[in-house]
Amino acid sequence: MESPVAQLRLPGTVKLIDAQGLLNVKHGHGSHEIILVPQPTDDPDDPLRWAKHRKMASIICAMAWCFFIGTMISGLSPAYILIEEHTGISVADLSTGNGIMYLFMGWGTMITQSLALKHGRRPILVGCIILVTAVTVWTAYVHSRGEYFVNRILLGIFASPQETLIEMVIGDMFFTHDRGFYMGAYSWALFSGALLSPVASGYVAQDLGWQWIQYILAIIGAAVTLLTFFLFEETMFFRDHLATRTETFEGIPKSFESAAVDDVERTGDSKPSPNFHKPPSPPSLEASGSPSSEHTRPYAKKLKLWGYQHPQQPNPFKVFFLPIQLLFTFPAFFFSGLLVGGTLAWYNAMSGSMALILGDAPYNFSTNTIGLTYLACFVGVTIGCCISGWMSDLVAIRLARGNDGIMEPEQRLWICLVALVVHPAGCLLYGVGASYGIHWGGIVVGLGLIAMTFPLGSCLAYTYVLDSYREMAGEGLVSVILVRNMMGFAFGYAVVPMINTLSVRYAFVLIAVLGELLWLTGMAMIYFGKPFRRATARKYWNLVERHGAKEH
Repeated sequence: MESPVAQLRLPGTVKLIDAQGLLNVKHGHGSHEIILVPQPTDDPDDPLRWAKHRKMASIICAMAWCFFIGTMISGLSPAYILIEEHTGISVADLSTGNGIMYLFMGWGTMITQSLALKHGRRPILVGCIILVTAVTVWTAYVHSRGEYFVNRILLGIFASPQETLIEMVIGDMFFTHDRGFYMGAYSWALFSGALLSPVASGYVAQDLGWQWIQYILAIIGAAVTLLTFFLFEETMFFRDHLATRTETFEGIPKSFESAAVDDVERTGDSKPSPNFHKPPSPPSLEASGSPSSEHTRPYAKKLKLWGYQHPQQPNPFKVFFLPIQLLFTFPAFFFSGLLVGGTLAWYNAMSGSMALILGDAPYNFSTNTIGLTYLACFVGVTIGCCISGWMSDLVAIRLARGNDGIMEPEQRLWICLVALVVHPAGCLLYGVGASYGIHWGGIVVGLGLIAMTFPLGSCLAYTYVLDSYREMAGEGLVSVILVRNMMGFAFGYAVVPMINTLSVRYAFVLIAVLGELLWLTGMAMIYFGKPFRRATARKYWNLVERHGAKEH
């Protein structure tokens, strides 16, 4: 008799490719051999079924929200010296306040994500952008160290949805096979806002005064508030996965079924699609079939900020500490936290050392010129987003096609090979090269290479969680951010003493070695990730049933 554990479906393992068109499931449009995971329902308001223009409007709003939140939390960094002269708050305290903000961005997700999973994405995004804008105006009038720290704490909490909620919006609207593309776009918006804001704010502070950075950002915040309210549609949808995953495939050879029964996700109930052998096309915004002509909510009702919760959804306060439990129960969450936490640590090391390296001999860059070097980071981030986004989708589809159509979440992690080469090269060019006084062009290239790894870590980590544990991805992403921001907070304190103790050269040799160990962990998870998921499958499904954790 088969053991109960063997009868459990392996979380994250899905049937993605149906090359012969045998399966009784819904297939994609651009490539009809791709199975839509998760399967869309018949409800016209199911975000997976939305027409292209409907998805595009909401995803552009979500990306704009994320981009401008990034500018608001990073805009002050070039003006620290001016702020010190005007308020008496030291540069060290300003940097400490920045670290506190990132720390509370992590812990704030436990509040904002819980509310968003219960009451909807839309009220949280609208409410938080209003509060962030208010705190941004307040920042221009801060005059003491204690007041500044409170300001940063509140800013971190109110800005926390950018850390976890945008990923949930992507998971709400897009299928597994094209989710990486939009996760790459999210990573681009996240890092671009943070990297481009200092370039512009340095000139604003110099010409108009540092307070005008906050005034301009507040005006932008008001515009984003209106954009979000009028164009972003609620994407929360109560999808009962447990009710659809017990069905069996129809028309599959018994040998295949017996080999795959424990690992394959069984979803959907539509008619089989014909057999088409087409290469994967760029991600489509449309669900299977033509956009529904059935009745949907009128526009006026879509503007509501309430009434989206389902009665079966768990009380947010009952699952408040669930992210901490997930962190210590399932290795995938801790690994993803390490991966994205490492990239934040390298970002802190890079930004914390730029003034030390480029402001002194032999480079002697001015403040504005140092700010312009962030453009190299922007280029690196853009390249990294292309690799970790669309390319990771192509890699996953190709590997699934060679694996009898079965996709494993670990297949995307082969992208870590890129970071294994790029990360040490960037550290050696930037840190070690600067210690030898190489041409500034080499320093800029090194910055771009280091920045290329930022979206690799974040995109792969978030997508791995969404692919592996979709039913609890909302709480799981909070687990990841808790690890990330704790690492970033700790490394933010350590980077300057580390450079002073070891020198720039050996500090970045150490960062190169730590980075290699981190990316090698990613390669190890390709082989150990599935056994970890299998070993914890019973705990996971018990937890899903206990908390009523459907996709929502």
